Amino acid sequence: MSAPPARDARLHVLVLAGGGGTRLWPLSRRRRPKQFLTEFGGTALITQTWNRVSAIVPKERLWVVAGRTHEPVIRELLPDLAPPHFVREPAAKNTAPAIGLACAAIAAEDPDAVVAVLSSDHAIHRPDRFRDLLRAAAALAAERGKLVTLGIVPDRPATGYGYIEKGASLGPVREAEAFGVARFVEKPDVTRATEFLRSGNYLWNSGMFVWRAADLLAEIDAFLPELGKGLKEYAAAPAGTRDEVAARIFATTTPISIDYAVMEKSNRVAVIPADIGWDDIGTFRSLAEVNPDGQGGSATAREVVAVDARANLIHAPGKTVALIGVDDLIVVDTPDALLVARRDRAEDVKKIVDALAAKKRDDIL
Repeated sequence: MSAPPARDARLHVLVLAGGGGTRLWPLSRRRRPKQFLTEFGGTALITQTWNRVSAIVPKERLWVVAGRTHEPVIRELLPDLAPPHFVREPAAKNTAPAIGLACAAIAAEDPDAVVAVLSSDHAIHRPDRFRDLLRAAAALAAERGKLVTLGIVPDRPATGYGYIEKGASLGPVREAEAFGVARFVEKPDVTRATEFLRSGNYLWNSGMFVWRAADLLAEIDAFLPELGKGLKEYAAAPAGTRDEVAARIFATTTPISIDYAVMEKSNRVAVIPADIGWDDIGTFRSLAEVNPDGQGGSATAREVVAVDARANLIHAPGKTVALIGVDDLIVVDTPDALLVARRDRAEDVKKIVDALAAKKRDDIL
């Protein structure tokens, strides 16, 4: 029997669990968004995230940041989460305020903490390699003060992700090689994405980061001084009053992502290429990765009967689905809503959510 993976005594993990998963409607809803779904591997995505990192980080150094609404389901799915390590996000203000709030709480408990910031709703099919890279990123952050991002090695000209252009090599770091960052690039069209893929010098922006909590808070002080001032007040407040302080901070905070607020401005950013079998479960395309191809396409259903039908993606548990003469469709059936879309329009499901919100259809959102 092989020995268990070594634990890194400095490393904390912060799981971001406040996302809405709007491109996976009607499976993903406000009350139970995609990080709590089990359709992508049999257990909830947030549980998969927790299990991946538990091998190298003790539960005493695992944290979650999310809104109060989702606290009950998170505590149900993660029963080992220490009560003080659930950081309540008072309102959805994008990732910079949420990450800043949580890093302030972590730094107050452990001033020397190195923090890996991970999304709760990603799939990673090479977990051992992922853990190796987390250790490498932690070493780079602790020893050289870098704000490290994991850049996914692309395997196709994807247009749904931002890209990172690698800069000069920073040399080997444990089991990885690190690079400076030349620039962050917004989601490209297919022509530019194809050029990026051919160049071999671009990586997908995964939204996974590793840094010393103190270094991240210093950069927030520099680039978002009002938020930085509030975070100092939050960290200094008694634990029982922090939610009140957080509410005051968020009431005047402008929504902004950590990428725009810090990563695109800082001169301390590094990237480690990550070939880890990553999928952000961003659209229904990911269902096809989980469910094997069957008659007429990929399906989660009791039975699919297909006549002249190909490359369709069906989610209709417990039902028999009949397809005639249709290709490249997405069909997602739930008890109160049915989605039918062309497969190449998977990114546009969010527009349906926006339209339903405009109609105030909270009952099915």
